[in-house]
Amino acid sequence: MTRTPTDRGIAFIGTNTDGTKNVYVAVGVAGSTPEDVVAMHLNRPSVSVGGGVTLVEAGAMSRTTEAVHVSSREDGVVQIHARKRNLGPLLA
Repeated sequence: MTRTPTDRGIAFIGTNTDGTKNVYVAVGVAGSTPEDVVAMHLNRPSVSVGGGVTLVEAGAMSRTTEAVHVSSREDGVVQIHARKRNLGPLLA
């Protein structure tokens, strides 16, 4: 399965009238709108939100509460994953 390069930031998810989804990846939040958008995934069939990702309402959209990893699969589904919090085990 191929994916687009991973984008990192606050993800905003909106639903279009035809049921497709738009995902905007932003550096920050200004009120309830994305600030400094760095990537857009438009007219996608669906969005898969991984465990550990919290969404809140943001006007007509929803958004993540923290920066996340966002990528797009070959079938057009946008994947949103929580960022890893640690480096894992370190070798001595």
